[in-house]
Amino acid sequence: MACILYDTLSAHISGLVTDIHNTKDNAIWYKIQVEVKAVCWFVERRYSDFEALHKKLVDSQGIPRENLVLPPKKLIGNKEPQFIEKRREHLDIYLKNLMQLLGKNPPEDLAHFLCLFDYEIIYMLRKLAVDIFEKGDQVIQSGAPYVMSPYQIYAINERMKMPIPPLNSDDKRHDFSHIIDFCTRLKNLEIIGSNIPLGKSTIIANQYSMDLSPFKSLTELTLKIVNVGKLSQVGPVRHTVEKISIHNSHLDSLSELLLCDTLYKAFDDAGSVHVWPCVKWLNISNNVIKNVSDIGNLVPTLRHIDLSYNQLCTVFNVTSLPYLETISYAGNVISYVTNLHLRFGNIKSLDLSQNQIEHLDAFFKLYSLVELNLSCNRIACVEQVRHLSDLPCLEVLILTGNPVASSVDYRVRSLSYFGPRANDDKTWDIHGYKYHRIAPAVTQHRRIIFLYFQSTEWRT
Repeated sequence: MACILYDTLSAHISGLVTDIHNTKDNAIWYKIQVEVKAVCWFVERRYSDFEALHKKLVDSQGIPRENLVLPPKKLIGNKEPQFIEKRREHLDIYLKNLMQLLGKNPPEDLAHFLCLFDYEIIYMLRKLAVDIFEKGDQVIQSGAPYVMSPYQIYAINERMKMPIPPLNSDDKRHDFSHIIDFCTRLKNLEIIGSNIPLGKSTIIANQYSMDLSPFKSLTELTLKIVNVGKLSQVGPVRHTVEKISIHNSHLDSLSELLLCDTLYKAFDDAGSVHVWPCVKWLNISNNVIKNVSDIGNLVPTLRHIDLSYNQLCTVFNVTSLPYLETISYAGNVISYVTNLHLRFGNIKSLDLSQNQIEHLDAFFKLYSLVELNLSCNRIACVEQVRHLSDLPCLEVLILTGNPVASSVDYRVRSLSYFGPRANDDKTWDIHGYKYHRIAPAVTQHRRIIFLYFQSTEWRT
């Protein structure tokens, strides 16, 4: 953590950005190393930047002193190595003396010069407060997601513990109360983490813990590239959030998310205090989940779950989720399924695309199923469609990308299994895909659509 309230701020010139024969803009750039305890970052500045800073500090802080004098300019020979090194030494002395004078409470000009607004907690939150002051109401009214990093949330958590007033600046836009009020009212939060250093610093966002307690009205929470293990508290979010999405975060168990604020992350030990009563949508695609435990007691009102692009080799039992309607297993490694009616209950939409399924006999009792996506599997025999022909509510079936689609007459043979329900004169082509309508078994006012294959010969 970089916080000048607790630790000393220091800065020195560690060298040049590049050698004197290959400098950008044909100028000499000095590399400043700024440190706050164990955290450090680098800033690139030219002599003219030092000169501009000095003029601002003279006007705003009145700092003309004998030990705060910039080295003089030199018009001829200012690219000579000896002159550059001597100027670097003098600038380093100037910077160190400046830090001794103003380092405990850096004015805004010096803070910008040292990039404190990008890395140091107090100044970083001032920058965030200005952004929220200017855009906060618009974000809340539009319902658009507001993006934060784990480091920003950590900074908010730490700032709430500090014994300093909300406004410790002359600029009222810097008032920390703007942030607290915004977090309290925010509905849609997107947290984007990172496992690489922030800018030119040693700060890695995913190494910092996050407490979501300040967010008291969230209905939608999205986590991307986040270390879920650092999610220490969720507070009121557990009782307000309706949609949770977490992607590319190497999540290997739902307990890491749903029981993130418990010591022992075991579903058997979960009680009523751990329930997420309002969650209706759970998207945990693009992670590394291999197995899913019974989560019915923790998300009792769940309606949609997306488990696509994980490492699942089998489907899990969702009969404990009475409101669940949609489930996606796309892009996993599922090859064999059995007794699906005992696992899926009243599922209406099922996506098993991009798996390794060969047989469809396990689907024949999914009487509530309306949509079934089986594209890009290993279904090679058209007779497998027979197991789906008696599903009364089925409206959409997708079989593209299977070996069976390479057969010339597979479409006609597939339709034959639906008997009088097939209406062969209702066919059309959209973007190279061939569609066919079939009258459903339940009501003549509904239509079942089969998306069979993509082929240029079917295009109109």
